[in-house]
Amino acid sequence: MSMVLSFLKKFVENHVMSRHTVAVTLFLTDMAVILGTAIGVGLLRHAFDGYLDPTHYLRLLPFLLLFPAASFAMGLYQSVPLPPPCELKRLSLATCCTYLAIAIFIFFTRGGELYSRLTFALAGLVSLVAVPVARHLVRQRMARHRGWAAPALLFGKPHHVQPLAHILLSSPSLGLEPVAIVSAEHSTCHDFGCLPAFDAETTRQYAAGHPEAYAIVVMESYDEADRAHLVEHLSRLFCSVILLRSSTMSTGNIWLSPIEIGGLPGLMVRQNLLDPRRLTVKRTLDLIATTLALPLILPVMAVIALCIRLETPGPALFTQRRIGRDGYHFDILKFRTMYNDADTRLAECLEQSPELDAEWRRDHKLRCDPRVTRVGAFLRKTSLDELPQLWNVLRGDMSLVGPRPIVDSEVQRYDAAFATYTRVRPGITGLWQVSGRNNLSYPERVQRDMYYISNWSVWFDIWIIARTIPVVLHRDGAY
Repeated sequence: MSMVLSFLKKFVENHVMSRHTVAVTLFLTDMAVILGTAIGVGLLRHAFDGYLDPTHYLRLLPFLLLFPAASFAMGLYQSVPLPPPCELKRLSLATCCTYLAIAIFIFFTRGGELYSRLTFALAGLVSLVAVPVARHLVRQRMARHRGWAAPALLFGKPHHVQPLAHILLSSPSLGLEPVAIVSAEHSTCHDFGCLPAFDAETTRQYAAGHPEAYAIVVMESYDEADRAHLVEHLSRLFCSVILLRSSTMSTGNIWLSPIEIGGLPGLMVRQNLLDPRRLTVKRTLDLIATTLALPLILPVMAVIALCIRLETPGPALFTQRRIGRDGYHFDILKFRTMYNDADTRLAECLEQSPELDAEWRRDHKLRCDPRVTRVGAFLRKTSLDELPQLWNVLRGDMSLVGPRPIVDSEVQRYDAAFATYTRVRPGITGLWQVSGRNNLSYPERVQRDMYYISNWSVWFDIWIIARTIPVVLHRDGAY
């Protein structure tokens, strides 16, 4: 595996990326992981069970090509990646289809006695995890090198286009590199990389010389008639034309799907949170995961409680009123991370320091909080103080993944978004936690919560849980 990653690293560093190069790189990554997993699991079985006849398993190697074939059919080899939950869902389906095809082949050829069911089950489970992780690492490697992303021309007024330019320039892993703004105002964007302004002739010449380029139209910049004319014109110049609304860039819906009714094209927006069946699935997964995790976590919680009691007198746990689904108030459980006279310490600190008072009013948090004990500081940085919230999950107050649980004093800061917030249970982890945690401003936290609610799915939850582990280990944005 290390040799394959080394080859991919050199390949990425020495080649100017294009749509085809990105597809080839991802194809090689997928095949390396699928083959490596199959061989690794086979060798593991050989080490424990003795002799393993490789000729039987060599007959199955052609079936592994089903994975890239299914991935290609699902659009997983594009230079512009799918949203992570969508990609995770399709990769999982491709993996399941591959191993299901192998199982069917073995069944109809009556080769059940020649192959180990446990080996195939283990290889499939490892592939479900290894393929998305490997793809993520390879895309990160590619994103470090300029030129791998597909070029994109941004059409719209500068003040509409600038938020999009900022997103693309600050997130190269999105696979689009803005090269210019095309606007009727003929202005130059001096922010976010000094993007030049193209006129109609320059745009035509650029499109002719860069067939891989994307045209991205910000819809607010044009009225309906002008927008329709522009899209028709761009469709003759560019292979791919993308329509975006800058007002929904932070809370857009990733589960849009095209639909046609009576010859009229449209888009269908799926709001999974309104589907009782999907909410039942979410609740069931919460209960299963929490029940399985508690026996492993209870000894850790006992040690933490002992450390808290040894450092400072008082209870190891504390409760606080938070707002849950449908505006219902509940008592959230946490390990105590503060001194018993925390309120007095905070009042004295805010009175003596106007800077800290301003920070408290802005974020409702303090980076250097005088109320926090030494054990408490460690628990907060590692998020271990939130382990007792598993009890809240079992009770139905919370979910494993969801918006950040808030107190009554924060309701006014959500404004109109509060009605949306109360549609779901708050979570132990969430999009806000894997996107910067306390490094985010308060409006950004609200923005992340709204995006999660608008785009919720089981796959989104799985992706957030997977992202939570490295974030907690690196202690990103924790204090």
